Amino acid sequence: MKRHALTLIFALTAIAGWAVVWMQSQQRPATTRTLSIPPPQSPAEPSSNGAPALFSLFPLDAPGLEGAAIGFCLLGPDGDPIHESPLSRTALAPASALKTVTTATALDLLGPDFRFETELRSTAKPNAAGTISGNLVLVGAGDPTLTPDQLTAMVDKLAAQGVKSITGGLTIDSSAFPHDPMSEHWNWGDVGNAYGVGAFGVNLNHNVMNIRLKPGRASGDAASISAHSPTLPDLTWINQLRTGSPGSGDGVIVYSEPYGRRITLRGTIPPGDEFSVRAAFPDPPALADFTLREALKKHGIRLGTAPSNKNPASHTLVTHRSAPLPAIIRHCHQVSDNLEAQCLFLTVGNTTGKNPVESIRSHWKSKGVNFTAWRLLDGSGLARANMIRPLDLARINHFARKSRHGQIFYESLNASSDGSVRSKLGAMSGVRSDTGFIRKPDGTILTFALIGNGLGPQADFWALRHRLVAEAKQLP
Repeated sequence: MKRHALTLIFALTAIAGWAVVWMQSQQRPATTRTLSIPPPQSPAEPSSNGAPALFSLFPLDAPGLEGAAIGFCLLGPDGDPIHESPLSRTALAPASALKTVTTATALDLLGPDFRFETELRSTAKPNAAGTISGNLVLVGAGDPTLTPDQLTAMVDKLAAQGVKSITGGLTIDSSAFPHDPMSEHWNWGDVGNAYGVGAFGVNLNHNVMNIRLKPGRASGDAASISAHSPTLPDLTWINQLRTGSPGSGDGVIVYSEPYGRRITLRGTIPPGDEFSVRAAFPDPPALADFTLREALKKHGIRLGTAPSNKNPASHTLVTHRSAPLPAIIRHCHQVSDNLEAQCLFLTVGNTTGKNPVESIRSHWKSKGVNFTAWRLLDGSGLARANMIRPLDLARINHFARKSRHGQIFYESLNASSDGSVRSKLGAMSGVRSDTGFIRKPDGTILTFALIGNGLGPQADFWALRHRLVAEAKQLP
């Protein structure tokens, strides 16, 4: 059984690399043919007679696998490779499996006690009459989890302190992060949708809005917007939506730009009942400003019309602290939250005082990860130009589990039904990935990374992944 398991893993993961070599050295007939495996050059123990039969499960012309690049690496308990496919040392686009690099770095450098802090400050102390002779300033730290209710609660605390009027104005300080909240490498078709939101110094409601849509009576009829929340008074809508055919599903694409007020809807929605979609809110700092003003008005706190001076906001009045870092990382892994990952990525840079890419590189290099052909453009994996070798991705996960906060990282990953596998999946069109840990029946924990690029829509990639993981558990 052990020899069979190891041979099967070697066979299943060699498709992309060995297929090219074999095809160059053999004449392929017109009929479908499967691959014969060359002698393995890894520690694998070959089967005397089972290899060709195993590869018949994955013919070279299997739907969606033609021309695909698949890299797989499996590390033993000491972090050394015990199996590598031919493309394990080739840089591939990792999609959301890259989030583990960001979260592991954040846990190491920020620590499990880290919390984002959002503050209401003033340029002058309140006097005995409850008047602030200056400005009220909301100072953000990039908290991706801040909600409108939490922001309103900050004003509740301000009122409880006896503040009754502010002679100056209200300003939103979102300078904790760069003014441009999005990577220039993100696709334009992504950034208006809920999964493509930007990371601002002040985020609110996960920078997402809900849009309620009403289909027309027949396919091809115009669809209408029946509700949207949260909102701003000056939002402009360009609705080009149509009603699709029965069973067509969600065909909505949302376009907007950071700090903009125009939101464009294109595509189709299914006929029948009203339909909801989630989209990026284009200006979260402006939404925070609107929310605070409404809360101040509710409490009867008078606010001036404009900032009165340029004095620093040195007086902290109310502080909101986020959930601790492990809770944020756990949620980020569970739902593959791009905003949370990107905010952690930028916060790592702020904490170290360096570019976050350099901070991440130097941190893992100090632990023995020598990146080759590595390209890191964001913290979430949304940029298709991110590149990392499966070997390096596996090593980072290995060192993360071995670190002083390793158990927190390990338990934050999604678990299989029997708890023997914990990992982070990734997916975008043409890309599938997975990285994490496999616990064998004897308790030994192996680390793996699997990345597939150039996959066709018919590729049954997850079946390959499940088979690999199942067989890895049986290795000696």
